[in-house]
Amino acid sequence: MKPVTLPSSHYASGGKIDIALRPIEEITALGCRYADLPDNAEKEDLLLDLCQCFHPYLMKYLVMICRGHVPIAGHGGNPHFINKNVKPFLIYFLPKGQKPNFPNLSKVVRHLHLAFKGLETEEIYDIFMEHLINTMKGFDPHYKAKVKLVVETINNEFSKQKQFTAADVNRHLDIDSNRYLRLLGRIGFLRTLKDGLEE
Repeated sequence: MKPVTLPSSHYASGGKIDIALRPIEEITALGCRYADLPDNAEKEDLLLDLCQCFHPYLMKYLVMICRGHVPIAGHGGNPHFINKNVKPFLIYFLPKGQKPNFPNLSKVVRHLHLAFKGLETEEIYDIFMEHLINTMKGFDPHYKAKVKLVVETINNEFSKQKQFTAADVNRHLDIDSNRYLRLLGRIGFLRTLKDGLEE
């Protein structure tokens, strides 16, 4: 079977996929450093370092899509033990009611290439890289603390009010609360009304 590779002219063709992956804690620490840095050359270098950390993962998904095979990590008597960080992703595409076993997930994988119809291998990789960079640029290591701060502000400042707006919340904070208010609306902590928010 022909291996899935990037052309030698592609910017990521020299990336290694057979090296030991860096520990998650180390990559998370790099991501936190990246998020806290102002825009400068050091931040750009760190972004490149992070992209290289994720190159083996991107290649794994690229191979899965281009070959149509489920990545497996055989364990003893279970040769079809599905790679632990691929399985949750594939479950999103399972038809309702189907079990996440090897035959059903194999059917899912054989259809993933249809999302990239007509694209070359390097174009699919570029799409992955674009989404990865956008995700890293939006990463906020202080997200949970900010959500907690918004909730505390709502509970302390608006406990006697039925309705309030995002602008009302922002007047009490040093951050823009819109992103966190949307989350609180999605999980049912708040209800969005035509003219404001409601607890």
